[in-house]
Amino acid sequence: MADTVNVLTYLRSKTQLDLDSLDLEAARSGGPDGPWTDATSNPAESYFQLQKEENKNLVAQAIDIAQDLHQKYPGVTLAELRVEIATALLANRVLPYITGAVHVMVNPCHAFSTTKVIQTCLRYHEIFHHIDPHFDPSRLVIKVSATFEGLKACHALRAKNIQTLATTVFTMEQAVLAGEAGCVSISPFVHELKAGFDDTYKDQDPLLDLCVQAQEYYVQHGISTRVKACSCMSVEEILQLAGVSAHTIPPEDLERLAGMSEAVDSLEKKSLFRSNASVALQQQLPRSYIENEAGYRVHFAASDGGRGQTRLFQAIAIFADFQHKVERVMGGQ
Repeated sequence: MADTVNVLTYLRSKTQLDLDSLDLEAARSGGPDGPWTDATSNPAESYFQLQKEENKNLVAQAIDIAQDLHQKYPGVTLAELRVEIATALLANRVLPYITGAVHVMVNPCHAFSTTKVIQTCLRYHEIFHHIDPHFDPSRLVIKVSATFEGLKACHALRAKNIQTLATTVFTMEQAVLAGEAGCVSISPFVHELKAGFDDTYKDQDPLLDLCVQAQEYYVQHGISTRVKACSCMSVEEILQLAGVSAHTIPPEDLERLAGMSEAVDSLEKKSLFRSNASVALQQQLPRSYIENEAGYRVHFAASDGGRGQTRLFQAIAIFADFQHKVERVMGGQ
């Protein structure tokens, strides 16, 4: 009889597992094998958390702090500042229950402004320090939409020891540039973001191989950037990514995995990170875009027949919509 194992325990032996939420109870509960490593968020997560009755006092606290700090940041609307502070409060609250870093996202409406991305990242560090003067900056990673402008900002922020993650990655061009920019991680989206919010929309072309290809590219060329997968739509897809450096997974999927058992041989055969599993493991030539904006834009626009660019713009638009919604929750117009 084949040896069976708990699926979550098996997955954790292959991949760093992160909590794709700032929910306090999910962070506090951890998993059967201990606390999660990182906790990740985005404007949609902030929107869902800040609507909850249980977070009413946190919202009020953020509004009070924003009133005190707003004169320090005259170029930022009060509503946007309130959202950043509330998100930082949510993130700071889960820190004692995880072992790694919290991840917060730059306002996606700034995705095409290098200057505003830099300003937002600096401000987030100041906000976390204001909330907790003893805050450890190494436990904060700031997610930046993987546009050329955003990744140029990440490159500049590296010199200031500010950790960034390139999010909404759908192509190798973005992965290459993020590695050059010095991002600590990238998050390839296995599915279009729309598929996660519209039950009637089916994305038929999951980008599972992109996770493998990007991770192997970094290994082959000695780049320290890690791949943090996200946006899987099924347990089977999650298991195919056993072996990715990190995977941020919603609480309900982590709970589902914790309740499953399966034979080790069966689990190992599913992984795309087996040595013979994917053409993505073949040697890849080094590429450089950090000083070649025109070349990057041409290659990115053509990537996957133009679908990479379409997916990116769709994701930015969806996250921007949630940004507007959460600003309204925080009293914006």
